[in-house]
Amino acid sequence: MGVLERFTEWLDIRTAEFRVVVLSVLGAFFVMGFTVLAGALREAFYLGDFDASTLPYVLYASLLLGLPAVAVFSRLMARRDPNGVMRSVVGLVSGGLLLLYSLVILPGPILDPGAAAVLFYLLTAVAALLLTSGFWIIVSDVFAVREAKRLFGLISAGGAMGTLVTGLSLSILLLEFRPVHLIPLLVALLLLAQVTLDMMPRDRLGRDRRRPASRSDGALESVRALASNRHLRLIAGIVLLTSAASYVVSWQLQEAIQITATAEAARAGLAGDEAVTAVNTRIASFMGAFRGWTGGLAFIIQVFVAGRILAGAGVAWSLALLPLALLFGSAGMLIVPGLVMATLVRGADNTLGKSVHRTVAELLWIPVSPALRRRAKAFIDSMVNSAGDGLGALVVLLWVTFGQFPSRFLSVFVMGAALALLVLSRAMGTQYFVTLRNRLEHSGNDAEVMEEAGLDRADRLGATLTRLDITRVLATTGIVLDMPPEQPPVDRDSSAPDPESLTPSELLRSGNPVLIERALIGPHEWSIEDLPHLVPLLARDGWLGPAVRALAAFGVEAVPYLSSVLGDDSADFVLRRRIPRVLELIDHPDADQALVNALGAGRFEVRYRVALALYHRRLESLPMSSGDWESEVWAAVNAQLSREKPVWELARLLDAEADDGFVERRVGLRGELSLEHTFRLLSLVLDRDTVRAAYHGIILNDPELKSFALEYLEQVLPRNVRDRLWPFIGDLSASAEQRALRNLDDVVADLLLSGATLFGSQEDREALRRYLDETTDRP
Repeated sequence: MGVLERFTEWLDIRTAEFRVVVLSVLGAFFVMGFTVLAGALREAFYLGDFDASTLPYVLYASLLLGLPAVAVFSRLMARRDPNGVMRSVVGLVSGGLLLLYSLVILPGPILDPGAAAVLFYLLTAVAALLLTSGFWIIVSDVFAVREAKRLFGLISAGGAMGTLVTGLSLSILLLEFRPVHLIPLLVALLLLAQVTLDMMPRDRLGRDRRRPASRSDGALESVRALASNRHLRLIAGIVLLTSAASYVVSWQLQEAIQITATAEAARAGLAGDEAVTAVNTRIASFMGAFRGWTGGLAFIIQVFVAGRILAGAGVAWSLALLPLALLFGSAGMLIVPGLVMATLVRGADNTLGKSVHRTVAELLWIPVSPALRRRAKAFIDSMVNSAGDGLGALVVLLWVTFGQFPSRFLSVFVMGAALALLVLSRAMGTQYFVTLRNRLEHSGNDAEVMEEAGLDRADRLGATLTRLDITRVLATTGIVLDMPPEQPPVDRDSSAPDPESLTPSELLRSGNPVLIERALIGPHEWSIEDLPHLVPLLARDGWLGPAVRALAAFGVEAVPYLSSVLGDDSADFVLRRRIPRVLELIDHPDADQALVNALGAGRFEVRYRVALALYHRRLESLPMSSGDWESEVWAAVNAQLSREKPVWELARLLDAEADDGFVERRVGLRGELSLEHTFRLLSLVLDRDTVRAAYHGIILNDPELKSFALEYLEQVLPRNVRDRLWPFIGDLSASAEQRALRNLDDVVADLLLSGATLFGSQEDREALRRYLDETTDRP
C-alpha cells in the first residue's frame, strides 16, 4: 500500500469518493481564502477612514443591500442549476471588484478612498455570505448523510487551511504591496473556487431522477418554510445567536486593535496620510495573522479531533462547544478587558466556529430534503446570519455608540446568547434524530428496488449481503438443499364408519383422514385431552388452517402444551415452526410470553416464525407479556448477530416466506432472511415504521436512503448491537472490507460445520468445496 493509499485510508476516504472530496476540499480552501482576505481588507480599509463605533451603520447598510440579493439568490438556487447561479455570482462580484480597483488606482483618484472603502465593504460582505452558502448547498447535494458525517470535517479542514495560508501570507504580502493591490488576488481566489465547483460530479446521488420541479417564490417561500418547520427554526435560532455573539466579540477585538494601532502610530510621530496608512497596514497585518493562526488551529481540530467529537459526543454536545467557550471567555473579558483577552475570546470563536461548529452546522442540513434545503439554506445562511450580525450591531450601537458605556460590558450580552445557544443545542440534538427518522420513513416509502448484479469474488466468498440466490447457485453445482418431502394426498377411505355416530374427539383420534377432516369442519368444543391429537395436524398442509383455528380456540388453556412442544428441540421441526401461528392468535399475555421464551430456539425457522408471530401480535395490539420481554428480545438480537456468517447467509425457510407487510419486496440478497429477522426483532423494541424503512434502506439500491438508515441505526442501537450488526450492513472502508474477506478454507470449514441442516449428503458438501475452489481465488 502506497503513501497516498495509506493517507486516504487514515482519512477514511473511499475510492468512489476521492475525486469529489479533493474538489470539495479545494473549493473550501479557495472560498475561505477569499473570505479571510476580503474580511481583512474590508476592516483595514474601513477602519483606516472611520471610527470603529460607526461599524454598525455600514453593517446595517450591507444588511439592507443583502435583502434583495438574497431573495434573488434563494429563488435562483431553488429553480435553476446551483453551479450556474454560482457562476453568475462570481462573475458579478469579480467585475465589481475589478471596477473598484481601477477607480482607486487611477490617477486622481476618481473615487474618494472613504467612499471606496464603504463600497468595498458592502460588496465583499454580501458576496462572502452568498458564496459560502452557495458552496455548501452544492457540496450538500453530492454527499449522503453518512458520507457527510465522515467527510464534512475534512472539507471544513480545507477551509481552515485556506484561512491559515491566506492569513499568514497576508502579513508577508503587505510587506511588498499596499492593501489595495491585493484586490486582484481576491478575484483570482473567486475564479479558482468556481473552477473546482464546475468540476464537481452532477447528480452523484441520483436525486434529479426523483426531484419534483421546484416552484419557489424566493424569500417569501423561504420564510414560510422556516416558520412551518421546527428543524429549520432551530437552525435559524442557532445561526442568529451565534452570529450575534460572534459580531460582538469581533467588534471588541476590532476596537482593541484600532486603539492599539492608533496609539502605536502616535508614538511613532506619524500624522495625516502616513498615520492612516500605518494604521491600515497594522490592522490588516494583525487581522491576517490572527485569522491565519486561528485557521491553523481550526485545521488541526478538524483533521484530528472534530470527527471523533462528532462521533462520540453527538450533535447536541458538538454544538455546545462554541457557546461554552464564549460563556467562559466573555466572563474573563469582564474581569480582564484588553487586546490579549479580546484576542483569546475571538480566537476561540473563530477556531471553533470554523471547525467543529461549522461541521455540525452543515451536517444539520443533510436530513433536510434537497428542495427545502435549496430554498431555505441560502436564506438562513445569508439573511438570518446577517440579522444576527444586525442584532449584535444594534447592541453595540445602543450600548457604546449612543450610550457611551464601556465596551467590556458587551460581554454580558455574549454570555446571555451563549446560554440560549446551549438550550438550542440540546433541542437540536433531539430534533436532528426526529428529522432523520421522518426523512428515512419518507424516503423508504418511495425507494425503488435495486437491480440484481453479477457475482464477483466478494459475493462468492460470502461478503455481507451479496446479490445471490444461494439455492439457485448451489443447484448449478449439483447440490440440492434439504427440502421437506412432499406430503401424500389424503386417502379418502370410503369404508370409514358413520361419522354421525362418533363424537368430535373420537373422529379426531380415529386416525382416518376422512373422519379427521370432518372433525375439523365447523366449530366444536374440544377437551384439553384433544391437544396431543390436534397439534400433529399442523404438519399437514391441507389441515393447517383448520388446525390452527381449532387450537387457537382453546385460548390460554392450550398455551402450556404448545409452549412445551415449541421449546422442545427434539420435537417435530414441522410442528415447532408452525405453532407460532397458533400462539399469535391467542388473546392472552401467556401466549406472548411463550413466544418470547422461544426466541432463542436453535433452528432458524423457529426463531423466524416466533418473531413473525410477535410482530403480528404487536400490529393487532394483543396483550403483551408482563415480564421483561424487551430484554429478551435484545438478547435474541445479540444472539442472532453472534452467529457465524455462513449460517447467517444461508438461512432459509421450508414453509413459504412471510408476507406480513414488513417486507415490501424481497430482492434476493444472501443473508436477506437473517437480516429481515434481525430487523423484525428490532421493530419489536424500536419504532416499528422507522425500523422497517431502515431495513429497506439497507437492502435497496439507493445510497442516500442507506445513508439515512445507517445514521438512524447509529443513533438508536446500543453499542454492543451496533458493533455486531455493522460488519453485515455498515459503510466499511476498502481495507476493512478486505480484512473482512475470509480464507477459502475457513469458509468451507464453517459451511461444513453447519452442513448437518443445510446439505443433504457428503457428496453435496464435497461439491460445495469444489464450487468455491473453482470460482474463487484464494486470498
